[in-house]
This record gives sequence, structure tokens and C-alpha cells, in this order.
Amino acid sequence: MPNRIAILISAALLLGLALIPVLSVQIPPLSDYPNHMARMHILADGGQNPFLREYYAIHWDLLPNLAMDLIVPPLLSILSPESAGTLFIGWLFAGLMSGTIALHYALHRRWSPWPLLGYFFLYNSVFLWGFLNYLFGLSLALPAIALWLLLRNRPVTLVVPLFSCVTIILFFAHLFAFGVWAMIVLSYECNHWWRHRQTGTPPTAHLFLKAVPPLALPLILLALSPTFRPTTSTDYPSWLRGAPTRPSITFSPLNTRLEALKGTIRTPQTNLDRVTAVLLFGLVATGLALRQCRILPSMYLPLAVTAAVALAMPSTIGTTGLVDIRMPVVFLLLLIAASDWSPLRRRWLIPVALAFTALFVIRLGVITEHWRETDRHYRQFQEALDHLPEGSRLFSGLVRPDVTSAMEGSEPDPMPMNALTCWGIIRRSLFVSNLFSAPGQQPVRLTTAYRQMLTAEEFLAQARPLPWDQIGTDYDFVVVRKGHRLARTIPATFTATESGEMFQFYRTPRKDSASSGTERRGEGVTGTLFSK
Repeated sequence: MPNRIAILISAALLLGLALIPVLSVQIPPLSDYPNHMARMHILADGGQNPFLREYYAIHWDLLPNLAMDLIVPPLLSILSPESAGTLFIGWLFAGLMSGTIALHYALHRRWSPWPLLGYFFLYNSVFLWGFLNYLFGLSLALPAIALWLLLRNRPVTLVVPLFSCVTIILFFAHLFAFGVWAMIVLSYECNHWWRHRQTGTPPTAHLFLKAVPPLALPLILLALSPTFRPTTSTDYPSWLRGAPTRPSITFSPLNTRLEALKGTIRTPQTNLDRVTAVLLFGLVATGLALRQCRILPSMYLPLAVTAAVALAMPSTIGTTGLVDIRMPVVFLLLLIAASDWSPLRRRWLIPVALAFTALFVIRLGVITEHWRETDRHYRQFQEALDHLPEGSRLFSGLVRPDVTSAMEGSEPDPMPMNALTCWGIIRRSLFVSNLFSAPGQQPVRLTTAYRQMLTAEEFLAQARPLPWDQIGTDYDFVVVRKGHRLARTIPATFTATESGEMFQFYRTPRKDSASSGTERRGEGVTGTLFSK
């Protein structure tokens, strides 16, 4: 069995391999990523840019969703947005895997190559949707659980203050991170207490004495947070604005929860994902059949609770969607940490390790090839953005071509385009119609004068045609995705400007153009940068 140094070196090498797709592109094709990075730019600017100050207001609050917002803006003083985003993703990957390895060690008290299987689950649907605060919070929660297991028998005077600080950090990183820590620690302690009760031995740590007090401060902060206060239709994000008031919690059919499990392993090649799943399942099945693979009994209840929560998770909570896809990856990483394979002889270990490493490399090659092709389109879009006058107002119609409603599409877009307009905030200080700015979710909001600007999402959500006359009055430019029905409804009064293989920009006939960013800078926009 490899020693600790060999395992850590292997983990570092696999991390380097896992980051190849991220390092090979300027903008990773994660659906929400440009939206998040635009917010980081606004926070880092701090109201210095006059256009950004006119369009966006910084509003800090007790938000349990601030991992990127606290970490990335300071980095932008020394790094470009592309480099800062890459560094954050690298930190996220490293935290998820080091947390899984640390949790495995804390449970089994020995080093093993088994948790390295977690690398197969880094590229999952949650990541491809761009839920980076959630994943970063999870990358903190896993080592925090391992730390609990290592220190739970220490004096109360150490454990309670230390983990009160830990849970507060998890709370501000992401509420789910705090929830995962509380769920697993409490279920582990319940399991531990029950097993001691069955055997008649006194428990070494009292559940309520040590595990419950660290939950108090985050729960108080949650009660004070605006995140779960009752919302009205005016608080909705743009894709729900104007829609009838919805229930605070909604559920999707059970089969969609099972589909979410498939999303824990995702590449552009579905057949490759199926082969990977079969091989991983076959490895575990072989280990169970040969009685070489086992799960710690002390983790039966935490695993059962995590699986139950994953199945029972609602699809939306308030204005937060796709909630039900987030827990399967927690369950799988926890399962890897809770299980172990008996020491293998070198003649078996080396071939198995090489085979799965080769499979991992093949998967990364497929992802990298797809990401580089996506990056080619993104570079076209960035060059088009650079030709827009600074401070312009841009209406985004870059909706997925395979959906007709903003509420459709439960799987991440293989080539997400919609949020790319937010990169215009970074490069040209634009006003864009689809920046995340919902109260209680982000520390950036639209200023009062621009809060009611029209968005494509709100009309698609209600299956209503877009009011192009009003859009032409409010916005300087419109961009649509080629192939979508919106591209066929552009009025003749809109002038085509920059285009790429997947998008087309139009200049609107604003009557008050003298007050627009175009006239303020005295710039014109003509010509076509790219053609099919």
C-alpha cells in the first residue's frame, strides 16, 4: 500500500491534471461564471467607475452566500479577472479533494489511495452550472467535518469556541456548507450515541454538550439575514419578475432526483460518462463481492441521512432554483470518505491505478477539447464587446436555442452564452440586463433608476413576445443567439453590427441617444468582426 507521501504526490498530480481544462481557456464555460465575475469586478471597483456607479449599487448584508464576494475582489487588485477566477476554481478543486482525503483519514486513521476516486466527480452538473460559492463552501465543510472527528474528544472549552468560529465561516461561505456540516456531524454523533447505548458503554462525547452550541450563532445570523424573508414579486430575479407569486418551496418529480445523480459525472460525451459509471460501479461491486471494500458502521446513519435529504430536497427554495441537484455530489464524496479498500498487493494496485488514471486522462482530454472550442466562440464575443462604447446599455437575448422558456433546461448548457454579456461589465463598464442582483442573494443591486429595465427572461417566463419598441428606447444595443426564435423577431429598425458564429449584435434606434454611452464618448459602432 502506498505511503502517505506517495498518496499526497498522487493527489497533487491528479489535481494538476484536473485543472488542465480550466487553465486552457480564458473563460471556463460554466453557466453562471461570467455573472459572478462581473459582480466581483463591481465590488473590486468600489464605485470608482462613473458608469458602474450609475448602474450598480453595492449593498452588503448578512448573506450566507459570500465565498467569492469576500475572496476574489481583493485578488483583482493584483490579478486579472481571468487569473483570479482560475485561482478560485483551483482552490475549490484542491479543497474538495483535500477535504475528502482528510475526512477519509479522520474516519479510518490511515492513508489510502481510495479517496482519490473523488477526482472523477469534480466535473459535475453543479460545477458546470457555475454554483461556485456552494462548491467552495463544500470544500470548506469536508475538512471541517474531518477536524470535528479529530478533535471531538477534546475539552469543551476548546471544541465549542473553535467550531463556533468554523460554523460562522461556513455560514458566510454558503448556507448549504453550514447545513452539510451540521447534518453530517449531528447524524454521526447520533449514530455514535446509539451504538454506545446498545453496547452499554458510556459515550466519550456528549452530543448536546459539544455539537449543538456551535450551531447557535449561525442560526441567529440566519434569522437576521434577508435571504429567507418573505419575498414579493418585485424582489424576484429578472427571470421571475412579473410572474405570479409562487410557493416558497416547490418540488420536482422523484425521477429528476435520480437524474441528478447522473450529473455527478459529466463530460460532453454521454457514452464516456456511462462507461465511467459502469467501471466505477464495477470496482465497488467487485470489492464488496470479495469483501475487500467496506463502509464504516459509524457512517451508516450520516450516509442514510444524506441520501434521504438528497431525495427529499426541493427543486426551489424562495428564488433559488436547481436546489435538488446539489446534494448527490455530497453523498458520493461522503461515501468515498466513509468507505475503504483493504490493502492490495502491488501487482493488483498498480494495474488498477493505471487503468483508472488513463480513464481520468481521457475524460479530461474530452473536456479540454470541448472547452477550447467553446473558448474560441467566447473570444469572438469578447472582441465584439470591445467594440461597444464604454457605458452602453446592452440587452441580452442570448437564450439557449433548445428552450423556449427561461424555466426550461434542467441540465447545464454545453456551450453557455447567456451570461457572457456580463463580461461586458468587466471590459466596457456596460449596463447588462441579466446581472444577478436579487435582494437577499448578492451584495450588488441595480440602482433605483435601472431596477425596472426590461429583460428577455421575464418575458420568456411568461411566454409573452418581447416589446422591441420599448427595448429600443431603453437600450443602446441588443445581442441575440443565432438559431433562437428571438433572432427572427428583431425589428428592421435595429442595425446589425458585430457578429460571430453564434451571436449577432444590433444597435437600437434610441431616440435619446444623445444621453447614451455612444454619444457620451463620441464613438460609433460599425462593421462586422466575424462571419460564418
